[in-house]
Amino acid sequence: MDIAVIGSGMAGLAAARILKDAGHKITIFEALPGRGMDSHSTEFEGGLIDAPLRVMNPHLWSNTLSLAAYLGIKTFPVRTYMACSWLFEDKTETWLTTTRSRIGNFPIINNRKGIQQYGWRLVKGMLQLKTAIAKFFKSKDQDITLAEFINRNEIEEVFWHGAVMPVLYTICTCNPKTIGEWPAKPLLVFLRQLTDGDALLRIQGGTPALVNKLIEGIEIVSGSAITSVKEQGEKVLVENNQGQVTEFDRVVVATPTTKIEEFLDKSQFADDIALLKKFKFEQGDLVIHTDQTVMPPKRKDWAVLSYMMDRQFTKQQFTVWLNSIEPSLVGKTPIFQTWRPVTPIDPKKIISKVTLTRAVVDSDTVALNKELQQRHKAQDRKVFYCGSWSCDGLPILESAVTSAMHIAEIFGAPLPFVGLKPKVEVAPQLGY
Repeated sequence: MDIAVIGSGMAGLAAARILKDAGHKITIFEALPGRGMDSHSTEFEGGLIDAPLRVMNPHLWSNTLSLAAYLGIKTFPVRTYMACSWLFEDKTETWLTTTRSRIGNFPIINNRKGIQQYGWRLVKGMLQLKTAIAKFFKSKDQDITLAEFINRNEIEEVFWHGAVMPVLYTICTCNPKTIGEWPAKPLLVFLRQLTDGDALLRIQGGTPALVNKLIEGIEIVSGSAITSVKEQGEKVLVENNQGQVTEFDRVVVATPTTKIEEFLDKSQFADDIALLKKFKFEQGDLVIHTDQTVMPPKRKDWAVLSYMMDRQFTKQQFTVWLNSIEPSLVGKTPIFQTWRPVTPIDPKKIISKVTLTRAVVDSDTVALNKELQQRHKAQDRKVFYCGSWSCDGLPILESAVTSAMHIAEIFGAPLPFVGLKPKVEVAPQLGY
């Protein structure tokens, strides 16, 4: 079939690749001048900045890494140790730093203050969390939110709010209130697998390398915002902002649902629009900069992930130190990505500011997705929808690939990459 894919984020690209390899003719339409997936990637002092930086656990990103392996893309292991600091009005105090064991890759407290003041509380919290998770998966009541899970279990506050929640903010890129409304199950699966000690992986060449392989042999029409999608007989007419109208057998819409009213025919797709408008999204700023005040005051305490919070855990921010995890930035000026900064960042040191949009995941979206997947099964269906918003949302990249796989199943397209192990090479010299 002749298929249009609207949007070149991860979901659109993965759907395009799978359907192309199944023998369909694919055209990708992208509103941006380039490609959506790597539109925020940039260079710095000859090195690569991925925005956001992506580090993947082999279990939690299994489909994404299998797809990369299928495309011949190699990965390398990284060690994501962390530092946690209390925010004060006059100074910042680092209360915890960790490293990773050489055998097993398990997190280890490696600062005296962390061991003396918080060591037992952190160990206690870890044991309480493991017990609570085991109890949860044995219970029949697994349709609760993360907030309900916390309320039902006694978990050491410093461990939960000082170490666990910051990690969830990192992965989910959402605010604390939103994350409390998430279904607990996918988050607890994530936490259980995260503590198994598997090495985290990065793609060699970053996001641009993945995008290059995904679009190989596929026509991508950039700078081509879609203005109309309308069914006409057995075909679907797609019109772009240049007034070009093209006929397709099927259309896959892979954009945030906030965009659909801009082009879907309001009479033909009234029911779809009503359903898709119920999905909620939130935005936040990712700031890429060289301001070192977002890091612990002492250089020896710097870590790949730097978390800052007040003692009441009402304010928090996290920063990724890019030089320690991106080979092309080793030896360059220290550069950082800070998500939703709480502390002021020197405007003169800001390289770019990226506004990221992600779906809000709660019990309502689970029900909405079930209804959407049911609609996709209609025999006369010609227009389909996918995106990271159409799965459980954790992690975002994995949900996007999984949603593309759902589309592939509808088309009867094979998934030859499922189960492939990532191609891991020896880690390049990083700036530890």
